[in-house]
Amino acid sequence: MNRQKLTIIVIIGIFLLLLGIRAFSGHGLGRIYVERGSASFVKVDVPRLGSDGSDVQSTWVPSTSDEAVDFAAPTSERIEWTAVTPVPPRVYFEANLSDEALEAALSSPVPNGIAGSRLDAALAEWQSKILAVAGASLEGRATPMVVVDWSALRTAGYQRDTVIGRQAGGDFRETLDAVLKAGRTDAIVDPATTVVVSDGRLVVTTPGQTPTSSIGLSWPRTIGLWLAAIFTLAIFSFLYKDNPLYKLAESTVVGVSAGYWMVIGLWDMIVPNLFGKLLPGFVQGNLIPGLAADGTNWAYLVPLIFGLLLLMRLAPKGQFFSLWTLAFIVGTTAALRMVAYIEGDFLSQINATVTPLYQQVVNADGTVNGYSSFWASVRQITLVVGVLACLTYFFFSVEHKGAVGKVARLGIWFLMITFGAAFGFTVMGRIALLAARFEFLFDDWLWIIDPMNQRTVAAAAGLLF
Repeated sequence: MNRQKLTIIVIIGIFLLLLGIRAFSGHGLGRIYVERGSASFVKVDVPRLGSDGSDVQSTWVPSTSDEAVDFAAPTSERIEWTAVTPVPPRVYFEANLSDEALEAALSSPVPNGIAGSRLDAALAEWQSKILAVAGASLEGRATPMVVVDWSALRTAGYQRDTVIGRQAGGDFRETLDAVLKAGRTDAIVDPATTVVVSDGRLVVTTPGQTPTSSIGLSWPRTIGLWLAAIFTLAIFSFLYKDNPLYKLAESTVVGVSAGYWMVIGLWDMIVPNLFGKLLPGFVQGNLIPGLAADGTNWAYLVPLIFGLLLLMRLAPKGQFFSLWTLAFIVGTTAALRMVAYIEGDFLSQINATVTPLYQQVVNADGTVNGYSSFWASVRQITLVVGVLACLTYFFFSVEHKGAVGKVARLGIWFLMITFGAAFGFTVMGRIALLAARFEFLFDDWLWIIDPMNQRTVAAAAGLLF
């Protein structure tokens, strides 16, 4: 075994050892947590700007928006689904700590028995006890609090003079269960009493339920994170030599990228800009409810025809039809790019060169800033000298000897400095991409570093042990 293979094996062994330690210590690694909530939209008829109110546009808006408040009716069409929002792991850790504190607080002792007039005082005592226990457990973090829904209890038939017996040493959960049973009028449904954490993320409904959090592990996103990390390492394996893992990762990246950009092009370009102009009613009713239906624009038949001709490239016969579309695309793109380059590079260069050599910088109070004016003038002189020297280097009608040769050599210096700076900028960009990949591996995946304080509850360095 040569030294190169031995080095690779040692690096892989250290990495696998680190991965194993991280997988079974602290809060784990490479997990994405999400908070699940509800998203509700309503379809309203909003008057168009500048109209007298008779010309309206049907669109979907959030149920809590101003448009929904102003224009929604009880019969308006509504839609609701579960919204998933990624949250930092720190939020999940705090929710778990709140869960543990709540369980401890629910086991706190309560008085022997409770009868009507003492009910309010007893509940206040319970609340103070649960807050004290939870606060001590959380060590200053989010504190749970108890909220009893009296209206729900009274609606269910609960009377305040109901006598509820509890043995000494009973816990809060059992006593609360007895309160609900005493007020129950239906043998199936219990009145609702809710325990809520102050941050609003943990909700406990008693009796018969355990604390449930709206924050949890997202398996699809977590699996995606691990796949991204594995494919990143597979791409890095090319530094050793070409191998099947690298080829698999390369092919996957190319295929997934092509499919992704095809979907993006379909829904961001073709559907709204082509079908949305030719079939606005159908697109708004079935594909994009928020799209404005302004009427059919038959001019968009031209790009539709060109697009169909381009697909003829895949036909066994008639491939020459696609050349018309290709010629139009190449010619139009070349013309647009030429105009952009002339305005952005050529004319800008001429404009910067003919600017006066003396540049005057004025302060906010109207006085001339001599220091800034000096360096601005130096910058302008350097620019003019560099342009003239480079043009001299590319002027081949005169032999580069004597004064012309010296100016041409100066132009070479300017060119080399420019090319070096451009190359350095390119390398710096690639190094930034490499650093971003390493940050992804060590932060998002391995949880070894924590530059954004995503896991403040658990110290990142301590997770290794």
